[in-house]
Amino acid sequence: MKRKKAENLSVQMSSMIDIVFLLLIYFIVTAREEITEAHLSVNLPAPGAAKATENKPKMLEIEVHQGQYRLNGAPLETDVIESMLMGLGRTDPSMTVMVKVAFDAYASELVTALDLCDKAGLTNLNVVSLR
Repeated sequence: MKRKKAENLSVQMSSMIDIVFLLLIYFIVTAREEITEAHLSVNLPAPGAAKATENKPKMLEIEVHQGQYRLNGAPLETDVIESMLMGLGRTDPSMTVMVKVAFDAYASELVTALDLCDKAGLTNLNVVSLR
């Protein structure tokens, strides 16, 4: 039995490399940078609304730490914060409340702060984390 001599097959790579470079150039030219600001929902005030809000206080800050609440920096109990929020909800329900949550706080403490705001009728709430 005679063995056939193995043929040396080769693939022409130059045409494949040309196609890869053409595709690379196409994708580089047609790629567009995504604008992240386009996905943000921003509510801008009306042009005449700035005069009406100048007399209002800035905002109310509630800090939530593990086992402790602070209202504008002063440590207070939840019943005191609740009475202050109830008074504020009656006088100015559109007041902005910034709820700052520490990393060591429990989720139930954040829920308690949000429930106090809801009970007072304050709906303009922002929740951020403290570093």
